[in-house]
Amino acid sequence: MKSVIIALAASFFAITSLHAQSGREVHGTVIDSTKQTLPGTAITITSDQHDSTTTIADAKGKFVFPSVKGNKVTIVLTSMGYQSLKRHYTLANDNTPADLGIIVLKTQSNMLNQVTIVGVVPITLKEDTVEYKASAYKVRENAPVEDLIKKLPGVDVDVNGNITTQGKQVTKVRINGKDFMGGDVQSATKNLPADVVENIQMIDDYGDQANLTGVKTGEPDKIMNITIRQDKNYGYFGQATVGDGEDALPASQGIANQNRYIGSVNAFNFSGNQQIALLGSINNTNVNTFSFGSTGGGGGGGGGGFGGGGGRGNAARGAQNNGSLITTQNGLTDAHSLGANFRDQWGKSLSVYGSYSFADNTVSTTNNIFQQNTSVARPSSETQNSQETDENINHRFTWNMEYKPDTINYLKVTPTFAYAGTNTNDNENVAFSHAQTVSSAYTSLTNGDSQAPTYGFTALFNHRFKHRHNLSINFTASSAPSWAYQNPTYDYTVGAPTAPANQVINTYSRTDSYGTTVSYLAPIGKLSYLEFNYTFNRAITTNNKQTDTLYDPASFTFKSDSALSNMYNYTFTTNKVGLNYRFIQKKYNYTVGLGFQPSVLDGNSPTTDLPPTHVSTFNVIPTFRFAYNFSRSRNFTVNYNGSSSTPSFSQLQPVIDFSNALYPVEGNPNLKPQFTNNFSIRYNNFSFATGDIFFASFQYQAISNYVASNTITYPGKYTPDPRFANTILTQYQNANGYNTTSGQLTYAKPFDNRKFTVYFRGTVTYANNIAFISNVDSSSYKMTTAENISKNLQFTPQLQFRVDITDVIDAQFLTNYAINRTDNSVRDSLTNGTSNIRTWNIGVNGKNYFGDWTFSYDYTKATNYGYASNIKVTNPNILNLYVERRFMKDHRGTIRLSAFDLFNENTGFTDVASATSNTETHVNRLARYYLATFTLRLEKFAGKAPTQGPGMRGFRRDGGGPGGGGPPGGGGIPGGPSAVNSD
Repeated sequence: MKSVIIALAASFFAITSLHAQSGREVHGTVIDSTKQTLPGTAITITSDQHDSTTTIADAKGKFVFPSVKGNKVTIVLTSMGYQSLKRHYTLANDNTPADLGIIVLKTQSNMLNQVTIVGVVPITLKEDTVEYKASAYKVRENAPVEDLIKKLPGVDVDVNGNITTQGKQVTKVRINGKDFMGGDVQSATKNLPADVVENIQMIDDYGDQANLTGVKTGEPDKIMNITIRQDKNYGYFGQATVGDGEDALPASQGIANQNRYIGSVNAFNFSGNQQIALLGSINNTNVNTFSFGSTGGGGGGGGGGFGGGGGRGNAARGAQNNGSLITTQNGLTDAHSLGANFRDQWGKSLSVYGSYSFADNTVSTTNNIFQQNTSVARPSSETQNSQETDENINHRFTWNMEYKPDTINYLKVTPTFAYAGTNTNDNENVAFSHAQTVSSAYTSLTNGDSQAPTYGFTALFNHRFKHRHNLSINFTASSAPSWAYQNPTYDYTVGAPTAPANQVINTYSRTDSYGTTVSYLAPIGKLSYLEFNYTFNRAITTNNKQTDTLYDPASFTFKSDSALSNMYNYTFTTNKVGLNYRFIQKKYNYTVGLGFQPSVLDGNSPTTDLPPTHVSTFNVIPTFRFAYNFSRSRNFTVNYNGSSSTPSFSQLQPVIDFSNALYPVEGNPNLKPQFTNNFSIRYNNFSFATGDIFFASFQYQAISNYVASNTITYPGKYTPDPRFANTILTQYQNANGYNTTSGQLTYAKPFDNRKFTVYFRGTVTYANNIAFISNVDSSSYKMTTAENISKNLQFTPQLQFRVDITDVIDAQFLTNYAINRTDNSVRDSLTNGTSNIRTWNIGVNGKNYFGDWTFSYDYTKATNYGYASNIKVTNPNILNLYVERRFMKDHRGTIRLSAFDLFNENTGFTDVASATSNTETHVNRLARYYLATFTLRLEKFAGKAPTQGPGMRGFRRDGGGPGGGGPPGGGGIPGGPSAVNSD
């Protein structure tokens, strides 16, 4: 019996000893003083057995040590922007799991004092916002914000500087929550220094009214908000660059080398709430400070008012990037620009901010175009060579005043002004062929001029009543007159003229629009609200087109051509009444609503015998939005909305436009408004433990009453109306069946504190397009029409690898394979109904640092497949290099020697397939040249910046600074339907 007891005792002590060696689980939760969890907190535990290990708090602030030995432990907690904390614990002897409970960290009080930073949470996910900590993505001292943005996972900056995230292009930029330079994206990304940035937010913006009420409906815009570091909010930064160089083109091209120059200056002054910025540039290196009439920037600016300026000879002049790593900026641009931005707080209640931008750009473009026109019985092709010069003048002024006298009233007033003027000179040589035989050929010269000012006004008022009731009223008004002059002349060398040899076209157009949206929010429970809304919009367009043709060449006398002249006026009016139900929980919220919208389109032509038109439609518009916040690092959103839009003026006016001799256009005043259904899904996930990022999005759009084109091919001889002989007339009609489906995916895997990162990106788009193709028989003149369903698939997977070692190397390799396949239901002998274009793109770019020296390289190669043998496709190699050295105190000066397009292969090539044609375009671009520049930077800021520790620059400020919403709070009335971010 004694031996049995001894054996049992020995077994017990052995098991106990073995369990003690394996250790116990120790866990807890980290929060701040506001009871918000602190994911990403670093926790180090040390036991009395001198074992030490570190872990990171998960998305819910929880941490676990699975095997801790010993009974006495010390833990140290560190989190950016919070005071470090050390605690000692004595654990029970029974080796059971130990719960340390909730541990509270206090906010760092000496934010502007010297602190050493050792870690950072790079990404925070909110319901409509992805926030990136600038300090987690290191860039070279004095680098622009664009270099920082290029490193953000899930964000793509193309070679032209346009920014895309989650399948949508960023259309507006804000600094500390306020529009900068009228929202012009590249004016900030290319000029603001990255050193002053605290974080960058990519936001789904539903508008100022939605930010106030919390009821988010419709299709959001993607905007970017840049938050300035707190220690950089007092001081100034200035930079000036001058440079000179010359083309290095081969003599065999027969093009004289020209001088290349650049001069630019930018200055930023931050004084708390007051911010002043000045930007200016002159150059002939295709660098544009501002964009006018485009979302991203980089364009040369443009006027409006007529369809000339390169658009006359070919209606399908488009460009598709298709994963291209090569610039798509065409032509040669002499650019002159100047702009200023101002922001201040006037008293306690009034905040003001606004900007003025000016650009004077001259763009010279040479095009070689080959177009194949789809037709069952009479397919045709066109060859066109053109030289065009556009002189563009643009002005843009925006002023915002936000008045908040108390916590319940808010008023925002925004007057705007914009002006676009263009002077165009275009020379063309055109040959039009049927069955490989030229049936028409001519040379043309077009001179044109247009002016298009736009005046706008917006006012938003919000009042918060007691018991969480809210009233919001938004009013908009604008007036857009335009004047245009065109003088197209034709000299036919083959075939009979199809348009007057000399036309003078004067067009006056004016669109006045106004509208209002009223929203009343009423709570019906602690977590739910009803929103009653009414929206009214009206646009009134008047248009007077006077065409004179040459009557007597000897005396150069013109007379009015009534067949080509017209007055046409139309009014588009919509009324929408809606009711939305909104429910908010901590983890999720949703909005369900229903709207009823009658639309009326009235048109009349006083100078013709056509009867007035009256087209009315009635749409039932459901609204649905659901957002689920799994945690601060994972969320899911579903959104559906619908909207109505009017056809354009050219689609409506019942007069034939012969300013393009081969492609006349005639509108249809009986068109119905289009109605667009939008459906989208978005899923975002970020791992605090590994840094892995997974973003996925899906969009579907269907348009009812889609305005489809009908191209009518006429025979070489057409007795009923000789003007149409040998032409392709475009008309318009409504059709159903148009839809697009697209998806985007981004996965990023960082290694060694983001020194190495692997990215996988994929985009896919499927479009079901509709057009009608008609043919007029050469004998009976009978017209036959076929519906062409054009199905287009674009798929671009991309693999990218980045190496980012501070002050050593910042480089990446990326490759993608772009597939662009189009199938047409109408087939002919030229196109065979199908195109299957593939492009393999390879790129290597980066910077290597050698102390104060930098060597930069950017190589791209595009290889095209699937083109017909008669298409002269290009497969360019583009190599850009520069060497620079920084010097002077605080690296204030930089000298750079640059070489662009060393292989001299930078020419534009695009191939665009549509439901009616396939168009190949070759266009000139800025080719090989050299440039030497000197840059001087001056800056002075109050306070001290944090000391850079391993893998970190900057500090954390809880809350991330001002959001991108614009109105105070960025979303929701007190206790009302504001966005809820879960713990």
